Amino acid sequence: MALGAGAILWQMNKPRRKTLGVVLAMGGAVEPADLELEGEEVTFNLSDGSASPGWIVTGDVANGPAAVVVHGHRDSRFGSLYRAQMLRPYCSHIAVFDLPGHGDAQAKRCLMGDREAEDIHAVVDGLPEGMVGEAGLVLLGYSMGATFVLKAAALWPELVERGGVIACAPYRWWDEGLRGQMKRRALPTWPMVPLVAGVLHAASRMNLSLGERPGFDRADDAAALQSPLLVLHGDEDTICPLSAGQAIAEAAPRGELAVIEGGTHNQLLGADYDAVHTALSGFFKKLGKQP
Repeated sequence: MALGAGAILWQMNKPRRKTLGVVLAMGGAVEPADLELEGEEVTFNLSDGSASPGWIVTGDVANGPAAVVVHGHRDSRFGSLYRAQMLRPYCSHIAVFDLPGHGDAQAKRCLMGDREAEDIHAVVDGLPEGMVGEAGLVLLGYSMGATFVLKAAALWPELVERGGVIACAPYRWWDEGLRGQMKRRALPTWPMVPLVAGVLHAASRMNLSLGERPGFDRADDAAALQSPLLVLHGDEDTICPLSAGQAIAEAAPRGELAVIEGGTHNQLLGADYDAVHTALSGFFKKLGKQP
């Protein structure tokens, strides 16, 4: 059981990196032009000063809001290009980057929420001057990335003061996504998940960075948001339950839930393009309007 808990912690902190070679082998998009997007290759500095490669993609609305896309666990900027493609009709520019421990980021480890909100803030600070205009900024996160943008927006509401937050397939509690992944692989969650929680609590008391301390509730972060929040969640998501997305949306003063029929955790945005864009269109119309 101890070895199993150790393996979980290792996979959390050192996920398989979705680098250029991996994406090429999978037949995915490796640059914006592959998705008929225009984009400039850039390098962002994360909160620890380490470099993270990315792109700034040009959107269709010159005076629209800018956006920053945050990918999930074991994904990278390459996967975020598909979300940038989804946001293009509504935004002026969309920035994508690699989280620490992912893709080609210099940082060696993913810290599972212990520092990633600060990394998002650093990326926003590193956007070209004038990119975030009067229309404001939208933070979009997928799965684990959704929890990071919720935390960042709660800590620094000024980031999305004139914009908003889009959370795709978020989890509410620290272990929801972990338990879902283990159940999908027919692995026992007890007692390994409680063991991992104990290690994370102990590491937090000793100021060691192994991950965010268990006990957080992303619904609390959503409750602190004064900007519009859109939660996109599939009704067939077996990793992060729909109930998590519902609770997060209901907690936010200006929250809205869009349930995507047939959407799974990994196939959410492409499950029903019409439903996704109907929800996005309504969300972007709300930006900048008083409740």
